[in-house]
Amino acid sequence: MKLHLIAGITIGLLTANHGAGAGRPLASDDAGTADAGTCQLESWFERAGGEHALVLAPACGIVKGMELGADYTLPGSRDVVRASGGIALKWVPQAWRVDTPAGELNFGVKLGAAFEHLAGGGWRTAETGVLALATLTAGDRWSAHANLGAARDRSSGAVASLINLALVWTPRDEALLFVETQANNRRDVFGGTVNTAGGRWWLVKDRFGVDLTASREAGAGSGTLWTLGFGWYGLSF
Repeated sequence: MKLHLIAGITIGLLTANHGAGAGRPLASDDAGTADAGTCQLESWFERAGGEHALVLAPACGIVKGMELGADYTLPGSRDVVRASGGIALKWVPQAWRVDTPAGELNFGVKLGAAFEHLAGGGWRTAETGVLALATLTAGDRWSAHANLGAARDRSSGAVASLINLALVWTPRDEALLFVETQANNRRDVFGGTVNTAGGRWWLVKDRFGVDLTASREAGAGSGTLWTLGFGWYGLSF
């Protein structure tokens, strides 16, 4: 699978839409949701070699601890896939929060489906999946996120086990830096391990930020996937 499809289709299915934690610019998900009655909009431009795409990813808190998110990807080359999208429901119960000596530990679960619009055809389901989420917040400067789950590819019927790990450092209130890795056991279908580093700068703290990331798929020889985007949070409805 090409890198822009990993970023477009897999983001819609399995990744975050929560700005202050492990949402954009991370691809790993966090055990946190948007506040009930508020929405957020994340968007980014991605490029890998001669390929590029534009992604829009809104999400809203529908009740306390529950978030509904979506995304829409418009690739630069539309010869095979005209567009892709996804929808996901995340649930993070307050009862699953645990205080540990290392910090606050939260758990959640996320269900999602990804779709694609093929050239010459209509929309069809591309992937479905589920993730268990865990987030450890260690003070004001460090947090870690872990996701474990499974995804099913529609066209091949293949099922893969997934694991995402991320470490976030906030050296100052206006900035965060992170590293992460996303892996699965079916590289032939879902692509290889993707390693990413990046950061965000808050123009308005916890409300509006801009970010930059760089990702590489291990062993693919397909170059670096760059993304440049923004996140806008706390929009009431």
